[in-house]
Amino acid sequence: MFDLNKIFGAADLVSDLVGAKERQVRKIKFFRYKESNLGIAFFDSQTIHGEYWIENIPVPAEYEPIFEASGLEIGTKYDVVLLGLQPFSADKKVLRTPAIQKRLLSVIFEALKPHQPLQ
Repeated sequence: MFDLNKIFGAADLVSDLVGAKERQVRKIKFFRYKESNLGIAFFDSQTIHGEYWIENIPVPAEYEPIFEASGLEIGTKYDVVLLGLQPFSADKKVLRTPAIQKRLLSVIFEALKPHQPLQ
């Protein structure tokens, strides 16, 4: 018997096509809303479509100086590992939860802060 999942990745393909696949946040992109407020878009980059946008969240103004000093660019997608996270399961509902947003922003912007070298 053939294992179609090994040959074609059939399970991923079918779950992706029917929208049943559990999404993993693997990339984020900083962007500006029309009002020029900073936002973060979350993506799953491992789909048959190339990538899947999951959700956007607004970034409070208090984080703006950290972003500006970080050297990161608006519109560039970054691997979540570079920002202190591991890929994680998420959907729109999860990312719209205020407590989840607060924790994600805290981790991401802590990773962007310049740190003093250990002596």
